Amino acid sequence: MFAFDENNEDEDDKYWLWRFMIDESWQGRGYGKAALSEIIRYFRENGADQITLSTKEENSTALALYHQFGFRENGEMNDEEIVLKLFL
Repeated sequence: MFAFDENNEDEDDKYWLWRFMIDESWQGRGYGKAALSEIIRYFRENGADQITLSTKEENSTALALYHQFGFRENGEMNDEEIVLKLFL
């Protein structure tokens, strides 16, 4: 689930990947990489210059995937989740 808030004047918060889930029984088969690649392509083609997401710090599998695509922690928190950004 991703979001684009065109009315948000803060360019840093216009494009969010709110939820990204692959069922546990389907993980490790490349579906997450393929889907995340398409999501990034979609955002890029629709004018995004950065994408923001958040995840639990202990979710090492998700963090490894996000890091592989260039997302980096920015020091912010979204409730109990760390925030990561990808600059396109």
